[in-house]
Order: sequence, then C-alpha cells, then structure tokens
Amino acid sequence: MAIEDHQRYRIDNRISGGPVESWIALDRTLDRPVTIRFLDPSTEIGKRVQLQAQSLTRLEHPALLHVLDTVGLEDRFGVVTELLPKETLEDHLSREGHCSLQETVAIGIQLGEALATLHNAGFALGGLQADHVGRRADGTIVIVEGPPTSDAINIPARPSDDIAALGELLHYLLLGFNPQLDHQGRQELHPAIPVQLEQLIKRSVNREGQWSDVSSLVLALRSLQQDLGPVSKASEAPKSDYLQAERSWLAPAAMIAVLAGLFIAIGLFATRTQTNLPAMELVPEVVREQPEETTLINDSQDPMSEAAPVTVRPSSLTSKLQITQIIDFDPAGDTQTEHPEKLDLINNGDSSTGWYTERYNTSDFGRLKDGVGLIIRLGPPQQIDWLRISSPTIDWSFEIFASQDSTSAWQDWGDSIVARSEISGTLTVNMDGTPAATLLLWITDLGKELPVGGHRVTITELQVSGRPLFG
Repeated sequence: MAIEDHQRYRIDNRISGGPVESWIALDRTLDRPVTIRFLDPSTEIGKRVQLQAQSLTRLEHPALLHVLDTVGLEDRFGVVTELLPKETLEDHLSREGHCSLQETVAIGIQLGEALATLHNAGFALGGLQADHVGRRADGTIVIVEGPPTSDAINIPARPSDDIAALGELLHYLLLGFNPQLDHQGRQELHPAIPVQLEQLIKRSVNREGQWSDVSSLVLALRSLQQDLGPVSKASEAPKSDYLQAERSWLAPAAMIAVLAGLFIAIGLFATRTQTNLPAMELVPEVVREQPEETTLINDSQDPMSEAAPVTVRPSSLTSKLQITQIIDFDPAGDTQTEHPEKLDLINNGDSSTGWYTERYNTSDFGRLKDGVGLIIRLGPPQQIDWLRISSPTIDWSFEIFASQDSTSAWQDWGDSIVARSEISGTLTVNMDGTPAATLLLWITDLGKELPVGGHRVTITELQVSGRPLFG
C-alpha cells in the first residue's frame, strides 16, 4: 500500500520492505533528506519499536542512528532518522576483501561505545553483523539495524550476545569469515588472526571468561590502538645504528668462518682419499634424502581404545595426490545429490566454509536413509596411504569404500575398508596402501545436535596421500 505524504515530510522512495519499511523522505521544514521507518503499531514488533523510540530519542552516539522525530501517518507509526548510508561494512568487505588491523580496532571501538550506550539505557541488539553496520561517506560507521530505530536483531537480546557478536565481527573484518566451533563447542579463532587481537577476541566470543561488560572490551581495544601507533624516527635511529655496528664486525667474522670451513673440508677430503673411497661419498647422506614429515595416524578400529596413535615416517615416495573430482552422493534422495553447489567450498583454504549435508531432525538422517557421502576421484589407480578429513562437526561417524575402477557402480565396491565413529575435528586415517582410483566417504551418523537445532555434517578439507601403483 502506498504511503501518502506527511504535512512536514515528503515521502519519496521505499528502500526496503517487511514488518519495518524504510523510506527516503524530504524534511520540508529543514530541507534535508531523511529516512523514515514505518511500522504497524498494532503488531507486537510495532509496539516494541514505538516504546523503544520514545525511550531512546535522547541517546547520542555517532555510531547510533539518531532519532530525529516520530510521526503518525495513516495507520502507520514512523521513526525519522538521518539518511541511511548507501554502503554497509559488508559492501566494503566485498570490495576490499578485509580491513586492516588498525581499521578493525577503530571500528570495534566505535561499535563498542555505541553498544555500551544502548546497554546503559537498558537495551541490546541481540546480534551484530557486517550488513547491520552502515559506512558513511566520511568513513565513520553507524548501526542501521536494531534499537533505537527498529526491533532487536535477535530476541531475547542480551548484552552478552552483543559482546560475542562484536568479537565475531572483529574476526570477520580481519579475515572475511567468522570463527568456527571446535569439537568442544567453543569458538576457534583462525591462526591468521593477529596475535595482538587473539586473546581479546577469545574473551569476547567464548562465554566462559567473557568480558564483564562491553566497556571493558572497549578499554582493551583503546589500549591496543595506542600500541599500534606508527614507529617514530627517533626509535628507528638506534636500530639503524645497531645494525651498522653489527655489520662492522660480522664481515671479518664471516670471512674467518668461511676459511675455517674450507680448511675442514680439505682435511676431510684428504682423509677420505687416503682410504680410497669414491669422491661422491663425500656428499653428506642428508643431501640425497628428502626431509620426512612425521604424521599422526589414527589406526584404531575401536574409537574407545586407549591405544596411543601411531607415529610413522612415510616412505619418501608418499606424497599428496591430486583429487580430480569430488561428487556429492545421496542414493536415497530424489535427485541423488546433496548440496552440489557447496562442493567448491571443500579445500578452498577457508576453514570456516565447507560442503555440508542437509539438516535432519535426528543424527540417523531422520530414519529416512542409511547415509549420504562424497565420491573422491583420483584419476588412475594408486596406493592410498592415508586420507585427511577436516570437519567442525562433533561426534559424527563414517565409513570409507575404495574402488580401482572409477566408473563402476558403488554397490560393486564391496565392504568398507575403514569405519570410524564419534569423530571430531581433523582426522588422518591410515589407508594401508589400499589400491584405489576412487574413494567414497560414506557418512553414517550426523553427530551432535547443532546450536541452531537439527543435525548435519560439514566437510571443510579432504586430502589424500599415496604412491604410484606398480604391477
């Protein structure tokens, strides 16, 4: 339904719909563009926003949309604010990729102060994401969703939720994605998070040991901001002088070391020559061997076994194999697929994303099917030494099937060669040199219930290592 003009405000264009409609308007009295958010005051949301607007009109902070006026128009209640920015932080990240450490800290301070203002007035947002924050033309930011201009983002809205959401947003601004839940249900930060912010974000996103209030978080951010100031020329000069002094004695010392090494090599050569050994044996053995990686292998058939994982040194021929194709597989489904559009998120370098199953009511697929899986094609048959699987899902289970024929029907592959249950985190499974051109990771249990309800398995990484198949 069209909204007619108000005596003071000329209603122009609607910019968003829903229970809260946002319109661009012109304040005829002050000749300035504004945003008016209209609601139905007879609805539960409308009543809450109407009460919030009346209570929060006196709040002042640059990162909060200031309520300029309230109007009644037809059967609607309107909240008049400054004109909404054209860009959000999400738009900014889509263009730039991420924010610098200094910019992230500055944004965190502004948002933290705005949240503290809301909390002191007895309100909370209940959540905060990059698309909830506008970015003005001058680079300053403003919260465009939630009180005082619209309903809370999540209900119930608690200050502790806002602290956790701000911590997640700092992670998102730095890397472009949120932290993930680890196998204990705690938020796990990505290793790329700068060390200066690591503990600060951890105390925000994890409820155990969380900041007592958002003002404490702001104080920590302000302290960090001072530490991130530019290095002065005065502090650079002693370092330069020190390096120059180091070089003054390092040059002759290096020459002495080179000469000593030469004399030692000549002595060794003479000794070997006297025993008539071939000159090639003078080359150290380590030069002819590739460094060997020590890998932790899960080789236990019984997940409850107390036997320690086996530490092995793989053959020098063992290497990472190329996966030519990953195919989602749901033989009991109508289309026999399971989120094929998410397959590209496996092995994309982002541990916060991945392929996932449908969300089912129970861990046994709602008793609708025996399982779903991923077919991993490797090209020609090879000896498979191990399969590395990374997943944030807690206590899920799987079986692995193998076939030397990449085109055969999976029913012809025989029995599974590996079975694991109640798995969490990253697992490296010993495949004992199984010859295969194709593997099937068959998910048999979806694990613990998700925080949002339901059960699903997410796979973020699949790596296969092995050797050429001879004979």
